[in-house]
Amino acid sequence: MNNKKTKYPTPSQHDLDVWYNASPDLIDWLYTGITGKFQLKGHQIIGSWSKIFKDKIILEVGCGHGHHLKYSNQDYQSYLGLDIEIKYLFTLLSRYPNNSVINGDAYRLPFQNHSVDCVLSIYNFEHLRMLNLALEEIYRVLKPDGMLLLSIPAEGGFLYGLGRSLTSKPYMEKKYGIDYDAIVHYEHCNTYHDIVNHLKRKFRIVERRFLPFYFPSVHLNAIVCMRAQPINYISI
Repeated sequence: MNNKKTKYPTPSQHDLDVWYNASPDLIDWLYTGITGKFQLKGHQIIGSWSKIFKDKIILEVGCGHGHHLKYSNQDYQSYLGLDIEIKYLFTLLSRYPNNSVINGDAYRLPFQNHSVDCVLSIYNFEHLRMLNLALEEIYRVLKPDGMLLLSIPAEGGFLYGLGRSLTSKPYMEKKYGIDYDAIVHYEHCNTYHDIVNHLKRKFRIVERRFLPFYFPSVHLNAIVCMRAQPINYISI
């Protein structure tokens, strides 16, 4: 039997159980300190891009605790937040009770074809194991002149990996005693390049914004924001 240790071991069931209960804590903690400054800037850029849709139907896929509502600097009139974790939706509603939420699956969006003006997804695509299917669904529900706005960590890049090793990794391992490298490798199943390659099958990327240094390199930044338009629909 080969006992050679892999770079990213599979997380134990114990670590996964602890992670399930601890992840809401990390979600809020990531909005503090220097990490929080990067995260907030991503929301602000998506917020500025979404301004033209603020009076139209906006769907956020993977809305979590509602951080985008807090940090986007936008007052959306027809906002819908979708998340598969109902506990996150309860937190969102406790903080922002005047908004609408849906407990739903990114792979089967509960919307009619071409019914949504703008889809937002912030720090979510890296987690989607069937990203292609989620993008098919987003493509289906978006209006032909709609827009997909997303922000993702620069997963697979040098600076992002270094930052994680200095911030969230020691925080989570000290507080919860879990193998955080194993958890992240399990949770972040898509790198930046994976996401871009999947995205290009159905969408045209019209703008990318790299943070915090703006130079267009995944290795020299921590966050990447993108604006993407659906490739022309073909009526059947």
